[in-house]
Amino acid sequence: MTDSPTLAIPPMQADIHRQPQVLADLLARKDDIARFAAQSLRPGNGGRAWVFGSGDGWFAARAALTGSEAGRAASGLDFTLNVAPRLGADDRALAISMSGNVDRTLEGAQLAMASGATVAILTNEGGGRLGALGVNRFSLGIPDIAPFLCGTSSYTATLAVLQLAFPTAWPGFANSLAAVLPALPDLINRADAFGKDVAQRTGSRISGARFLGAGASVATADYAAAKCVEVTKIPAWSDDIEEFAHRQYWSMQLSELVVLLPGDAATAAYAEATADALADLDVVTLALEPQGVSVQSATMRLALPGAADTAGITQAIALQLLAYHLGFASGTDPNKRDHLRSDAARFAVSRKLTRRSLLGTGQ
Repeated sequence: MTDSPTLAIPPMQADIHRQPQVLADLLARKDDIARFAAQSLRPGNGGRAWVFGSGDGWFAARAALTGSEAGRAASGLDFTLNVAPRLGADDRALAISMSGNVDRTLEGAQLAMASGATVAILTNEGGGRLGALGVNRFSLGIPDIAPFLCGTSSYTATLAVLQLAFPTAWPGFANSLAAVLPALPDLINRADAFGKDVAQRTGSRISGARFLGAGASVATADYAAAKCVEVTKIPAWSDDIEEFAHRQYWSMQLSELVVLLPGDAATAAYAEATADALADLDVVTLALEPQGVSVQSATMRLALPGAADTAGITQAIALQLLAYHLGFASGTDPNKRDHLRSDAARFAVSRKLTRRSLLGTGQ
């Protein structure tokens, strides 16, 4: 288990900075993850493996399984309404929730169990109400640094566990992760400087942020937009690079920031065309580039260590730091997120929407 770092740096930054160690600890548990997967995620004849959750859990499931036949990803609501009632004894379902208290994820797990499927959970610590179901559980074992932080280390850890748990979807991932780990501290330092530079150059003028990807990186774009919603006052959207042109472009303000998330060289060609086109309108574009990826037309670029199979992790880390600095530029403190809870009525409604059991707790 990773010890909590001393808070010589603010809590959200401390959580970001501990990710290399968190990921190293999980890599050291790869045999435990493989055993958990063998027990919980290998379907019987004719069955399927499903991974579902809400928010970060759903993003991580899609980042790990988009385009793969090894498993299918579903949102908590979609799983509850359209998947769980149709499952049988040969099916496997993995519910993802760090708190274990998200209403729809719990409901989906209960329905899947009632349908006869084998259900397991991926959580942190005990798993709350999900953990109380008594099913097979894998815990990330990441101690909280401070209450009410947005998901940073827990997200990249969840994605790493899923990539290790589905080796047919990610052959060689353990070796790729081991290879990239030594470069992550430097990435964090460079991404911190990059995010600060973006915020200083554009933060006070940004009216919104668009995060664009393709394939699995659309899930990373969704994650990025969610982090902006959680820690900044900047409106944020996410989309497929091509679909952005069809359904978001016409309502985009020219003062918005467009962040491109190509995962490989093929996607980079489309990201390059998008950045080149938006340059005609002086729209500021950022590109987060894994090895072998280049978006030369982007206004600002950040090189990432590792190739496509670790891009979901390295891009997420860079996006966390971008959101962190845009938060301060927009007038929030990402280390506390008091701007969310200070609106008591809106915060109470948020709990009615997703976590009724936590009403009145301040969590």
